[in-house]
Amino acid sequence: MKSTGFIWWIGAVILAALAGLVTYQTLTTAAPIDNGDQSLVSQFVVVAATDIPSRRSITQNELQLKKFPVDTVPAGAATNMDQVLGKMSGETILAGEPLMIPKLVTPDIVTRKLALSVPENKVVMAVQMDSVLLSNRLVRPGDHIDIIGTFSAELTVAGGSGSQDESIATLQDVEVHAIIIPKQLNPDKTAAGSADESGTFRTDKPSEQSILIAVDLQDALVLRHILDIGGILDLALRAPDNQGLAQTVPVDQNYLIDRYQILVSP
Repeated sequence: MKSTGFIWWIGAVILAALAGLVTYQTLTTAAPIDNGDQSLVSQFVVVAATDIPSRRSITQNELQLKKFPVDTVPAGAATNMDQVLGKMSGETILAGEPLMIPKLVTPDIVTRKLALSVPENKVVMAVQMDSVLLSNRLVRPGDHIDIIGTFSAELTVAGGSGSQDESIATLQDVEVHAIIIPKQLNPDKTAAGSADESGTFRTDKPSEQSILIAVDLQDALVLRHILDIGGILDLALRAPDNQGLAQTVPVDQNYLIDRYQILVSP
């Protein structure tokens, strides 16, 4: 009986030793030993699977995940695809190159890299105007407006020539791409929120207060000409769901006389 108990005890010790060895081997295989060498620890980084052109939204089939040693991962590199999908770069990203989050922008967010947000076949121009709606922050990026122009038109008629002031609906249903407002304008005392929103920029000169709009080049020339000949531009704010284009006629002194039946002395 004593011999049998001794043998059983020896067997139990051997089995326990074998179990400990298997457990040790499993743990050392599953995870590297942290001996202070960061090159043994890896991390997934988003890289370009192919050359990604600039100024275009990045798609999933242009991306792949690649393991890098932790100590070689560049600061700011994307580590999951959600951080870069739909964004775009200002320069071509070469195949195999890590995507750097600080170098990417969201197309519909206007930043100081303004050229990246210019719509296709449009130009963005700054239109200076002394609008009360603008200076009181009642017009914001993304709003739709109509632009009204008043200028002096030179007229040539039988018997002579002269000038007459005209007011016209210069452009209708234009989206405000961005705004430029004076720095001293305190956003806490205005009708709307923070001055740090996308598409809002600050200037030291109140005379530079402007709206930035994306328009056809021909329309940009019209606006520039009205300002260059001393005309005045103002804006009218539209409701969010108003996409209609009104039929208008130029307004001048003759229009006012006819509309309001004003009696003119001979």
